[in-house]
Amino acid sequence: MTATKRRTLPNDALKIDSKDNVAVATHPIARGEAVVVNGAAVCKAIEDIPAGHKVALAPIPSGGKVIRYGEVIVVATRSIARGEWVHVHNTRPVIK
Repeated sequence: MTATKRRTLPNDALKIDSKDNVAVATHPIARGEAVVVNGAAVCKAIEDIPAGHKVALAPIPSGGKVIRYGEVIVVATRSIARGEWVHVHNTRPVIK
């Protein structure tokens, strides 16, 4: 029996921690392009994602926590779809 070689894709987003629900674009990702993390396409960008900005890897509900570095960094002000740009227009700071 021969092993099948898994094809990996070049990464275009960086996920820091396994708990993260966002990744950071390493270069601009155009709407409709695959978001590739750790060599695998995890979703399609539903809008243009600028380099250095976050993209949702999973749906985040309104009031939901945005997790990067394994920590909550901001809270969603509205529902954020998988593949959507995550930025100041749809998040707010965490108030403790």
